[in-house]
Amino acid sequence: MKPISKLTLYLICIIFSQCALSNYSQPLYNDMVVWFKVPTAIAPWQFQQVESQSALLATSTKEGGGHVYFNPINQRCVVSVPHQFYDTGTLMIGKHIYTHLCQVMLSNSHQRYVDSPDKYPMDFSKRPYNIHNAALVAYQTHNPSARIFQIHGFSNKKRRSKIAKHADIIVSQGKTSDLTGQQLTTCFTSIGFIAYLYGTSVKELGGTKNIVHKLGLKPRSFMHIELSKVTRVRLRQDQPLLRKFTSCLSRTL
Repeated sequence: MKPISKLTLYLICIIFSQCALSNYSQPLYNDMVVWFKVPTAIAPWQFQQVESQSALLATSTKEGGGHVYFNPINQRCVVSVPHQFYDTGTLMIGKHIYTHLCQVMLSNSHQRYVDSPDKYPMDFSKRPYNIHNAALVAYQTHNPSARIFQIHGFSNKKRRSKIAKHADIIVSQGKTSDLTGQQLTTCFTSIGFIAYLYGTSVKELGGTKNIVHKLGLKPRSFMHIELSKVTRVRLRQDQPLLRKFTSCLSRTL
């Protein structure tokens, strides 16, 4: 009998909702579980360590590439920047959150539309098997209550609804949200942004098809945060405002 391919196994898992992607990406997941305890080299990523900070830096597009940064002295949360090249400014914002709040930062290392080395897309919001997803599952294995903040960028001009065309920030926890999602949205509003929670006043940019929702993480621990172009520019140019933005995230921990 012909063995079942990884892609077929993945599709079976998704259709029947009987397994998480942590099982699908077992080798890299196991490596990352160990790595968050004892950071060391994982081929083909380049390992770097400076004082308390450790990093895995992609040296190729293998498995989709991707970078992982870890500083255990910070708070137990993750900031994810899956589209650093396409969503201009998100990496700088993510670095600030990593430096001043979260223990972990994840980012893509290659543009999401470059040729993939395998059958899976390079886009980290769609790619099932990569170091980004393995790191999320492994980190929450050690820290079950950890929040994951994923930073995206959007264009107001491309929005369908009037409310989204005027939005600065759209927060989503998936198809449903809890009090934390509302509190984060309210906090963003209090510091001067036009912010909405997906599923309530706005019905687009919820990231509900994001692959992270298939990883078996703690429900609603994944905070999908869309920032308009103007908002990203403001946060990059106004450090006090960026600190307030980061403080809003810290209140969810």
